[in-house]
Amino acid sequence: MTVVIVLGIAACGGQPAPEPTSTVVPRPTPTAADLLERASRRVAETTAVHYALTISGDTFLDTTETIRLVDAEGDLQRPDRVYSSFRAEILGRTITLQLITVGPDSWTTDILSGEWVAAPGEFAYKPGILFDNQDGIGPVMDRISNPERLDDAEIDGRLAYRIEATVDQATIGPLTSYLLTSPAVTVNLWIDRETDDLLRAELSQPASEPDGEPTTWTLDLSRHGEDVSIEPPV
Repeated sequence: MTVVIVLGIAACGGQPAPEPTSTVVPRPTPTAADLLERASRRVAETTAVHYALTISGDTFLDTTETIRLVDAEGDLQRPDRVYSSFRAEILGRTITLQLITVGPDSWTTDILSGEWVAAPGEFAYKPGILFDNQDGIGPVMDRISNPERLDDAEIDGRLAYRIEATVDQATIGPLTSYLLTSPAVTVNLWIDRETDDLLRAELSQPASEPDGEPTTWTLDLSRHGEDVSIEPPV
């Protein structure tokens, strides 16, 4: 038997037969619509996220337009818990407010005493809308029409897809508590190439007056799915 094997190898020139090769079929490049669908699905799966919101231009937290929002940072926890720390400007003075929402109840720190009190009904912006199953950022991404995919970019060391679109007020209004009032808002999104997590959303509207300043919200999302505990303050 050994002789037969040796003779067989010799007949093939002394070399073993080459291994069969396989053809690698490249994956199709995802379209902007594909990326939005994947990111929307990922938002729906995420149990918690940390957010940081910076604002240029005028955005008011109250209906009397005396409390101008400067920026905000906090955590969102499904299904209905939010902790936020706001910086706001009142009559030229910058103050810090905190807000906790658990279900239908909200508390904020009093401007003068710093003590926790029931949040007033006219307190306009509610960050928990970001996770809302009807009007949150996930469903909004599903409603964007004619998105355009731009060059990839890097956000905090993460390579991200980038998408731009124009969204009407009916679509974006609930997400911003109607604090952005333009009939059309330009939306830029950065989506993590590896995880499909939404890393940044930038919302821009033109100035309402000829010599006014455009308003831009930049929302950075991080710590996707990490444990967080949000409890009532009292």
